[in-house]
Amino acid sequence: MCGRMNISDHEGIQWLLEQLGLTLPADKFTPKFNVSPTAALWGVGVVRQAISLEPMQWGYIPPWAKEGVFKKPLFNARSETIWEKPSFKNLIRRYRAIVPANGFYEWSRKGKEKDAHYISLENQPAMALASIVQTHADGYLQCCLITTEATNQMQQVHHRQPVIIPPDQVEEWLTNDNQDFLNDCMSSQVEQQFEIRKVSGYVNNSRHDGPECLD
Repeated sequence: MCGRMNISDHEGIQWLLEQLGLTLPADKFTPKFNVSPTAALWGVGVVRQAISLEPMQWGYIPPWAKEGVFKKPLFNARSETIWEKPSFKNLIRRYRAIVPANGFYEWSRKGKEKDAHYISLENQPAMALASIVQTHADGYLQCCLITTEATNQMQQVHHRQPVIIPPDQVEEWLTNDNQDFLNDCMSSQVEQQFEIRKVSGYVNNSRHDGPECLD
């Protein structure tokens, strides 16, 4: 799964966006070291037939759901079942996005204890996290990150990880509706090399923010 992100380095985020011909001005960027579900963030999707940077909310409840069916918004979708689940299958076919992030957090468990780890890419300052997106009844966009089975390197921390789209494949991820291509994107994660380091329990509290989350 992926339940927290670090989106604090504007230069790294801008590097990724430049691969798509997009710009996020510094005055519109708020560093967030501990992004959790329901938070506001910037995502990239196809809006009015153009790839654009859009404000989004992380997590959604399907519009068809009866009140009380979902106690919490859906913030992760498993790639292995995304084509079958009613909450996801229509979105993966046509409404995909990426969330630019500098890295994400994951927790390893040993008995009752859990240790927080920060995961980033060794050779890139930011990563494009695959997601699906829906439009809320009030007109704003909501996204849900896609996860897959962890690579051998990530297995030391957790058995799941977010799907990361290489920068040179982001445009096609957003625009190519071919199911075989999309499945390949969601399963081809083995070439990535992560930097994984343990961080303090300060990040465990979703209300905590600031560079201390990375210490």
